[in-house]
Amino acid sequence: MTTRSYAHVGCATVLLGGAGLLFVAGGLEALQQRAPQGWLAIACGLAIWAILGFLYWINARAYRLQEEAQGQSYAPSAPQRGGFWKGFFVTWAIVAAAHLASFLGMGFADLLPHPEQARAIFSLGVLALVPAHVVVPVLGGAVYSLVRSTALR
Repeated sequence: MTTRSYAHVGCATVLLGGAGLLFVAGGLEALQQRAPQGWLAIACGLAIWAILGFLYWINARAYRLQEEAQGQSYAPSAPQRGGFWKGFFVTWAIVAAAHLASFLGMGFADLLPHPEQARAIFSLGVLALVPAHVVVPVLGGAVYSLVRSTALR
């Protein structure tokens, strides 16, 4: 039986949990001061907590896989490796589709009630998605690789 020690995730809990709490509390304080960027800080704090939840989930899957391997009387099968490129290309296709949708939104903004505002919002989306063509697929590939390597057979 595996002794489950969460000591190695203690630092992540303190750092990420504290950073998420700081962002959420700061966002609430900014909203009380009528600052419109308060929602952005709250969203960042919730995203940090989502990352921490993902780390706990992957850790629990890895422990479950290790316990299953120790409980077998024969040699356990090796964990599945790879999968980075599949996750990379799937998430890149999603980012490319979102980028295309932003371009189409800019083109068809004249059909909306406030075309100047809609075009401005879609153009910000186009600019924000430029670095996402690299960052999001790399993260998607890493996440898919982690999920695949901790899957029970």
